[in-house]
Amino acid sequence: MSNLFNFLAYQVAWFAVILGAAHDYAWAGAVVALVVAAVHLSRRPAPLEFKLIGAAVILGLIVDTTLVVTGQVHFDDNGILPVAPYWMLSLWIVFATTLNHSLRWLMNRPVAAALAGAVGGPLAYLAGTKLGALTIATPAITLPFIALLWTPAMIALSMIVLRAARLPATGRLPA
Repeated sequence: MSNLFNFLAYQVAWFAVILGAAHDYAWAGAVVALVVAAVHLSRRPAPLEFKLIGAAVILGLIVDTTLVVTGQVHFDDNGILPVAPYWMLSLWIVFATTLNHSLRWLMNRPVAAALAGAVGGPLAYLAGTKLGALTIATPAITLPFIALLWTPAMIALSMIVLRAARLPATGRLPA
């Protein structure tokens, strides 16, 4: 699977999940994300891929449930439990498939991964808000809070990739 295909497959899944959730078809978007992840795993059944998906789901559950419990983010289909909805977790699953492929360059640089989490995480939630999949309580508070949650999540994912690849952590920004 080429990095370009990996990146495009993730984008398709992201839009399917977000637009599905925005239009009361969250299950359909989650199915698309899971199919993308399954295709990825069928082509790359390495233990690292499964480890990254497991770690991403745990981190996603922590990050998104924290956002729900603190009232910073509202998902329409939360149900009675204040936890991350299944469709958000499907996004974390499909996101994990990019970490050792189209985002490998980023995972090899923990500082850059942290910065990407601090910027990209809030931007993704903001885009999800604009497309109608979720509601952000107060952007001036919520977006920095998301950055604070995503920064260590990206560092953790980066460390998993680095450790598995036995690459030295450069800790510097890409040239």
